[in-house]
Amino acid sequence: MKKLILILIIIFFASISVKLYLDKNKISNINTQNINALNDSIKYHKNKYNKEVASKLALQYNLSQLKDVAKKNEELKEVIKNFKKPITIVKTKQVTKIDTVYIPFDKPIEHDFKRFFDLNDKYYQLNGKVSNLGISIDNITIPNKQNIIVGWKKQGLFKKPLLTTEITNSNPYIKQIEIQPIVITYPKIIYEKWYVVLPVGYILGKAL
Repeated sequence: MKKLILILIIIFFASISVKLYLDKNKISNINTQNINALNDSIKYHKNKYNKEVASKLALQYNLSQLKDVAKKNEELKEVIKNFKKPITIVKTKQVTKIDTVYIPFDKPIEHDFKRFFDLNDKYYQLNGKVSNLGISIDNITIPNKQNIIVGWKKQGLFKKPLLTTEITNSNPYIKQIEIQPIVITYPKIIYEKWYVVLPVGYILGKAL
C-alpha cells in the first residue's frame, strides 16, 4: 500500500513537472513571438482576385496581461469592458483616398471663371476647383480608426455570455453595414491533454 501511495505521489509531481516544463517553453515561445510582432511592419500583397491584402504579426496576451495594457489605454479599456473573455482584438487605421473626380455641368456657364476650394475637416478633407465648365475635386481623404473585438460578451447577471464581435469606427461618417464573424475552434494539442500528461509523468516518475 505504501509503495502504491509513493508511486501515485511520484506520478503526481512528475505530471506537474511536465506541465510546468511545457508551460515554460510555451511562455518563452510567446515572448519571442511578441518581440517579433512588435518589430514587425505592415506588409502588402495582391491576392488572386487582385485585391490588396495587408498583414502583420499578432501579439499574444493572456487576460491578465491584456488588462494591464488596458490600464494605460482608455480606448482599449472601453473596448473590452463588457467582455468576460476576449478572444481577439484588432486595432486598425484606414484612410480612403479618391483622386480627381470631375463633374461637368450639363450646360457651361456663359462667363468664364475659376475658383479653388480647400476643406479640412477632422473626418474628411477635400480640395479642388469650380469653373464655368464644372466641378473638379482633386483629392478626397477620409481617415478612420477601427477597433474590432471578438469574445464572450457579458449579457447581465445570471445570463450566459454570448460569443460576439464588435466593431467601433472613429469616423462617424463610416457605417458598418454588414458583419459576418467566424471563430475557428481547435482541439487541444495532444501534449496538453490529461491522459497524455499523466502517463508521461508516470514514465518520468519510474525513471526517477
